[in-house]
Amino acid sequence: MQQLFNTRNYSIRDFEEWREKGELVLAPKFQRREVWQPKARSYLIDTIIRGKPIPKIYMRQDINPETRRTNREIVDGQQRLHTVLSFIRDGFKISKAHSEEFGGKYFSGLDKETKRDILKYEFVVDLLQDMPDNEVYDLFARINTYSERLKDQELRNAKWFGEFKSSVYRLAKEFSTFFSNNDVFSAKQILRMAEAEFISELLLAMHEGIRERSKSVIDSAYRKYDDEFPNRKTYEKRFRATMDIIGGILGDSLAQLDFSSPRLFYPMFCAIFHLKYRLPKLGTTRKSFKTNDYPKLKIALEAIDGLVERIKASERAHEDIALSADERKFYAAYKEHWVHAEERTTLSDFICRQLVKALKGN
Repeated sequence: MQQLFNTRNYSIRDFEEWREKGELVLAPKFQRREVWQPKARSYLIDTIIRGKPIPKIYMRQDINPETRRTNREIVDGQQRLHTVLSFIRDGFKISKAHSEEFGGKYFSGLDKETKRDILKYEFVVDLLQDMPDNEVYDLFARINTYSERLKDQELRNAKWFGEFKSSVYRLAKEFSTFFSNNDVFSAKQILRMAEAEFISELLLAMHEGIRERSKSVIDSAYRKYDDEFPNRKTYEKRFRATMDIIGGILGDSLAQLDFSSPRLFYPMFCAIFHLKYRLPKLGTTRKSFKTNDYPKLKIALEAIDGLVERIKASERAHEDIALSADERKFYAAYKEHWVHAEERTTLSDFICRQLVKALKGN
């Protein structure tokens, strides 16, 4: 069996030198027609500065025996290379949404060490030696055969690069371990960006109020707040504070409770955020609390969890149990249509009122 490619690493400076010598062709034959927007280009440079990996590049290479010149043709990765080679020629600035340290700077405005790191950054390249066009087309057909269909959040991640996405993924990076350790999302779900999608919903609730869980609503948020996400630093700070409160109240017990499921974590987050900062459009009475109130709040949340478990047990046993109208409404929202805005509001309102009662000693 003959292997038709070799995997090698080449630095950005290597590609720059090849271009200067006229030995690099950014392959109009294979060029995809879309052109990256400024936010996408800035995001790539920020990824490189942080030393993170990016997808591999496919490069066809052959040697002209008459001229002794090596021809290098990029068959996939043109936009990545266009972006990098443009940046090191001061073609655009890094966005402040992606980097507080380097935002607003051209390559020439970076410090010497950062410039050196960028030029030394290595791409993983699959080198296609003397491969004819028909073999190139076959190669990509085979690669795409084994590609898994992208989830909605993975598609958003590939499309948007502005302020809302930056906030979401900054928080996702910070709290992925929290979500995993508390069984809110599995490791596989986190790999497919489920926690980032969930954080998108929570940030949207903080800014606009409770919304239904739907693709169109989340897509709209990424589009609407791509250029500017108002007060995003404040929302990031308050998100962290709310998550810290949840961790402080429930500690290691969260993973054992129904609150570890997104359907109850969402309204719990909204209720606690509302008590602390006020959630838009949620009219439930608020009451302030301090760290020494956490035990009271934990008891209230465990009581709600116990209520859910008791009702589930009664349903399995086909038995009726005495419930108040409020409790029945809460459980109906939990069980039937928890992704709808109305039911999410019902759940958040109920949890919030139970927490207020606990704080008042009722």
